[in-house]
Amino acid sequence: MEVLLWLTITAVALLMAMAAYMAGRRARYAIKTRDVLFDLSPDPMVLVDDQGIIRQANVASHKLLGYSPNSLNGESVDILVPDSIRPQHQHLVTLFFTSHGGRTMNNRIWIRGANGRKFNGEIHLAMVEVNDESMALATIRDTSALWREERKLREQRKAYDELFELAYVGICKVSLGGRFLRINQHLCELLGYSREEMMELCFQDITHEEDLQEDVENVNRLLQGTTASYSMEKRYINSRGQDVWANLTVSLIRDEQDFPDYFISVIQDITQRKQSEDLLQKSETKFRTMAETIQSVVWMATPQLDQILFVNEAVETVWGRNYLSFYNSPGLLFDAIHEEDRGQVLDAIQKRSDGHWKIQYRVIHPEKGIRHIFDTGTEVVGEKGQADYVVGLASDITDRVETQLELEKALQKEKEATERLNQLVRTDPLTGCLNRQALYEELDNQLELYNRYKTPSSILFIDLNDFKEINDSYGHIAGDETLRALANHINSHIRVTDILARYAGDEFVVVLPQTNVREATQAAANLRGNVLTHTSQGRDFHVHFSIGVAFVGYPDVRNASSWIEIADQAMYLDKTSNRGRSDKDTPPLNS
Repeated sequence: MEVLLWLTITAVALLMAMAAYMAGRRARYAIKTRDVLFDLSPDPMVLVDDQGIIRQANVASHKLLGYSPNSLNGESVDILVPDSIRPQHQHLVTLFFTSHGGRTMNNRIWIRGANGRKFNGEIHLAMVEVNDESMALATIRDTSALWREERKLREQRKAYDELFELAYVGICKVSLGGRFLRINQHLCELLGYSREEMMELCFQDITHEEDLQEDVENVNRLLQGTTASYSMEKRYINSRGQDVWANLTVSLIRDEQDFPDYFISVIQDITQRKQSEDLLQKSETKFRTMAETIQSVVWMATPQLDQILFVNEAVETVWGRNYLSFYNSPGLLFDAIHEEDRGQVLDAIQKRSDGHWKIQYRVIHPEKGIRHIFDTGTEVVGEKGQADYVVGLASDITDRVETQLELEKALQKEKEATERLNQLVRTDPLTGCLNRQALYEELDNQLELYNRYKTPSSILFIDLNDFKEINDSYGHIAGDETLRALANHINSHIRVTDILARYAGDEFVVVLPQTNVREATQAAANLRGNVLTHTSQGRDFHVHFSIGVAFVGYPDVRNASSWIEIADQAMYLDKTSNRGRSDKDTPPLNS
């Protein structure tokens, strides 16, 4: 019995030991599998402990942030945070580890990469347990492109808001039900309501009852999709109960799913014109009285435009001719119109779509030159239903047109000046090639392309040999001429896609996009093989230079400065190995 008991105990112990061994093996396998999956995840991820130390960062995070593999492990997470927001970041880390609940967090923040470049990123934080220790799992998403689009959208919105508020016409945003959602100041002044009062109204509340049905029918056509916009002349009722005539243009704005979202209405005050038209239609007496008191040209003619029935004295100011002469020579009114506009004006008035016309044209004033005219008119229909005569109101809008043209010219000049300034900021004034600042910008672009897509790129660091001797022998003016000649010489022997910049003094850098080491070396050999001969003060001399080559993928290339430094070192090796050979390799010239 004792033996049997002992065997049983032994068997149970063995089984328990075996089970413990298998459990440990499975746990180790699970941990190893987890680490492999973490490291190979395409999403950049970082494990941070409650002291802010990066315990583990996967391959994708090193690549995104520009660090070499495993170099982030054991570093403080603060190295990824720009200095300006570091205190706020440390507070958020403490808050995250001390808070209760599910403890997940999403933030859009600025992130600093290995080369000091900041980019906008989204951080998703989740609390996880790793080996019985609470850690923050940070998943990083590069949102730089989204941030740029958001900035562009903000600029567009700002421009839209400025246009909305500063427009010289009334503009409003209206809901599908007719309620005002946004109103500019000009519309408030036009109708005599405050902005707060307008926000409590619908367009139906301030529309004249005789125009409301037509307006609503037009809105329904918009909603049905039969038209994208409509225009009509209508009457509004202002805060004092008076009619305000306006030219209304309404467009339907649709959302991302092409459903109707809201209306944009542009309201132009035409009360004065409508009042003028009403006066013209009442009686000839009232018409003449009104016509002689306004500065615009009021004219009346037969439907065939072969006889002038009336023209006010304002025509003398605008047309520059005695108003009585138009009665004797009816064609004079239209002969004064610029020949490029005359046919279009006659066609618009004679065809008179719906009995009306609106047209802008130019008149040649004998003393003032070109005057810009806006002409609007209507036909007056007699008892037989035919036009008895036509009446036009021609307003001189030259000042407004010239102001607009001057504004456009000023804006164009400002744009050109800005472009020239940008070019000057990026250009070396002596040689005309890029300056040092622009060079660094281009190198940063090439580094980003390589870090993201492994796009090859190389640079040539070129140093003019014995430049001091040229200055001493020929003078500083000759030295400057030599630098310009060298820049032109290099430009003539590189590709159009290559970029030449003056780095400092007699040092130049050529950026060779899409170029590996072998191709860059060949480009350097091509430059060496084409010796520059320069003439100054009647004396010819060879201009020799040394070249260093550096590829973007060299291990020591971390940023633009280190890239240039490597190329500079290569140049000095080239200068040392070729010292004393310049005069032997090229034939002597006259001195």
